[in-house]
Amino acid sequence: MSSTALPPTAVFDTKEQMDHVEDGKTPAEIGRLREFDPALMRRATRKLDLLLLPILTAVYCCSSLDKSNLGNAKTLGMIKDIGGDPSGDRYALLNAFYFISYAPFMVPLALLGKRTRMAMVLSICAIFWGIAATSFAAVTNFPGSFACRFFVGLGEAGFSPLIQVYLSRFYTRRALGSRVAFWLAMAPMGGFINGIVAYGVAFIHSNKLASWRILFLIEGLATILLGVVALIILPEDIARCRWLKDDEKDYLQYQRSLSMAPESHEINWHHARGVLYRWQQLLPVFMNLCQQITGAALSAFLPTLISENGFEGATAQIATLGPYGSAVVCMILASWISDRILNRGWPTQFGWWIMVVAFAIYLAVPSTNHQARFAALVLAETGHYICTPLIVTWAANNAGSESRRAVAVPLAVSCAQAVAAGSGYLFPAKDSPRYMMGSAVCLALSAAGSIFTLIYQGLIRWENKRRDAHEGGKPEPGFIPDTASFADDAPGFRYLN
Repeated sequence: MSSTALPPTAVFDTKEQMDHVEDGKTPAEIGRLREFDPALMRRATRKLDLLLLPILTAVYCCSSLDKSNLGNAKTLGMIKDIGGDPSGDRYALLNAFYFISYAPFMVPLALLGKRTRMAMVLSICAIFWGIAATSFAAVTNFPGSFACRFFVGLGEAGFSPLIQVYLSRFYTRRALGSRVAFWLAMAPMGGFINGIVAYGVAFIHSNKLASWRILFLIEGLATILLGVVALIILPEDIARCRWLKDDEKDYLQYQRSLSMAPESHEINWHHARGVLYRWQQLLPVFMNLCQQITGAALSAFLPTLISENGFEGATAQIATLGPYGSAVVCMILASWISDRILNRGWPTQFGWWIMVVAFAIYLAVPSTNHQARFAALVLAETGHYICTPLIVTWAANNAGSESRRAVAVPLAVSCAQAVAAGSGYLFPAKDSPRYMMGSAVCLALSAAGSIFTLIYQGLIRWENKRRDAHEGGKPEPGFIPDTASFADDAPGFRYLN
């Protein structure tokens, strides 16, 4: 196979050369290359990390807070204050309203970000759902809370699924996993923080505002503030980042080009449509569906389940720190290992197996065994969050082009979230304290997710071997597949297993 083998520290010699890469030319077509100072390489990467990750993780932490605080608000008396719900059906519907708006708008908003200004779309969506979350503090009935929940979901639809596509503009395939994991770690960290905030808010006694209203005010206003900061700070891409020097941009452009060809900001509709019928992009949809339904149920009911296993009142809020704290540590560790070994499949399988064990325990032990059931909740939350970043990063890694990623990633999330709208019905109050139906469904979904992952691993191994045979061997180090033209069908492109 012919290839362009490049020295690992080669970069473009001028700003003009780098701009040609944005037009879709490879380093071989540009010509002049030079060695880069290793100290500058480290500084550029560190500078990029510090520019993007803190603000993105802070906003996503607020996303997790605004999404999961419904469960905390419930234990603080929200449902009773807005009309009561003896059967649990109204709370289930309230939980579902988030997914009703979240799922359908993910792909359209991702394509809007691809076609316009992605950083601006991300920031405005954060401000929008922050306003909706803050408005929760003023609701007095269920119809008002349904509207707020709907708009929170609509705003988040343009943020979470688009982040993986946005980060792929800056990082290589290998580096993307740990960055996405660090960002996604704010989901369990958000639950961790939410437990602390809700614990503190529970002790605030005000004649004018109930504790749960104060909770929404604190977390909603923080989202609005961070959304404004993101609007000011976030760059559109490496070439237009005013915080980076020219030589830093040169190096980062080159590094990224080694695994993903440069693209224009136009949408390649052929690549985008291919997501709808290709197994390479469809199987991650089924994997994500399994873990998102389970995760949505845990998010909605974790404080309730913990309160029924030996913790009461404000103590139940602080007890959520156990599952969320474990999830944060294991999630980042699993993704770091995945990046180091260049494998997404087996770390994902480990997460599935933990969930299978967790829900098997919850089904098997009696409801009076609070210690075992609490341990099962810790395992379930940990397994779920191990799978979460690995599956979405896997989908992004194997999509090839940005146009395909802009559909593949949000599609994987949106299909799962559409079905997850029913997760609020998995653990109804009438099933307390055993919750046999919810536990059995989550166990089955975890096992199915493991099977889908195994099938995906096998198909990728088979396809990579087929391409090796067809192209006369593996691509040489430094070969740059023309993913801008052919996405993941480009000669020299290999899927990450």
